[in-house]
Amino acid sequence: MSQHTLKDAISRAIYAEIGAMNFYSRMAGRIENKEGSSRFEQLSVDERGHRDTLKGWYSRLFETDFVEDEHQIRNSEIKDIEINGEAGAMEALDIAIEAESKANDFYLAEARKASDPELKKMFESLAQQEKGHYDLLTAEKNALTGGFYWFDMDQSGFLED
Repeated sequence: MSQHTLKDAISRAIYAEIGAMNFYSRMAGRIENKEGSSRFEQLSVDERGHRDTLKGWYSRLFETDFVEDEHQIRNSEIKDIEINGEAGAMEALDIAIEAESKANDFYLAEARKASDPELKKMFESLAQQEKGHYDLLTAEKNALTGGFYWFDMDQSGFLED
């Protein structure tokens, strides 16, 4: 993977994590159910950790700090989701589930391209964490719809390394 491509990949990943972090934080503030709000807030904290990990790699690889661009941040955010009862919460969960699935796929693809073993391991770890978020959100959706709920988690934090 060329340095330019790697730089672009890490930059895209940072903005995706910022977008997810802001989305989860916004949803946490709008969800009235305390448990649901807490879960979305924890997801926001997890995504902040992913952003920080990626920014650390960016600094290490390119010997400069990553500078966030407000325009890029606005473009990375999931917008126009309103929480209005169960239907709004279900829509937010569907969007979050899809975003976590795409993040998992992205990190797995980047891991396959990485030549540095540590970078490969970092991308694989992020993929695993996003898969954990996907599983958590899917379980939450199943719980809301009365579907089969095969595990019960109090927090997503244990999914993080």
